[in-house]
Amino acid sequence: MKKIQAIAIVFDDHLLFADSFSALIERLDLFRSVHTISEERELVSFLIKHSESPIYFFLDYYLKNKNGLPLINEARRLNKNITIIVMSSVISPITITNILSYNPNGFVSKSSGFNAIVECLTIISQGRQYISPAISDIVSNTNSTIKLPFTARELEVLHYFAHGLSIAQTAEQTNLSKHTIVAHRRKMMAKVKVNSITELLFYARKQELI
Repeated sequence: MKKIQAIAIVFDDHLLFADSFSALIERLDLFRSVHTISEERELVSFLIKHSESPIYFFLDYYLKNKNGLPLINEARRLNKNITIIVMSSVISPITITNILSYNPNGFVSKSSGFNAIVECLTIISQGRQYISPAISDIVSNTNSTIKLPFTARELEVLHYFAHGLSIAQTAEQTNLSKHTIVAHRRKMMAKVKVNSITELLFYARKQELI
């Protein structure tokens, strides 16, 4: 495969996988440079420093105490030339639907072989989205009536609640009013028929939405 004139970032808090995967794509000389990052603060700093550079961002879905989806919006905000490739072992249909709602450029199952990465990069270079066959099979065999219960904005609010932020703090982070945050919380609880924020967060964690 022709070398991509871009920086690659592998973001995964499982360092053995991150280092092994980074070493593999570095050895195959697929990118201009390859960087392994496991801390969000370091990632933000790197993206700010390279805000004008083309970047391929390999992101693990499962991170310590949360998932990686909020980092997609943050990465796109900080770098307009970024290509997002989610790498995950997830098999839950609702979680896959959640990931796809963020419209990543690529979605690779960790059960795939390395050839899937090459195929992913090739398809992305053609301006198309790549989804691993294993993930496509789950989507195609899922009842079409199963839908993600929350909007992207509601999920964003939910993530802040999951990290212990108050209504006022969440309003500040999202640039919304406290009244709007309360309305989002009320709508989410009604959608999944729960009566408290504790039950709402339990549901979201069970469905791997946070």
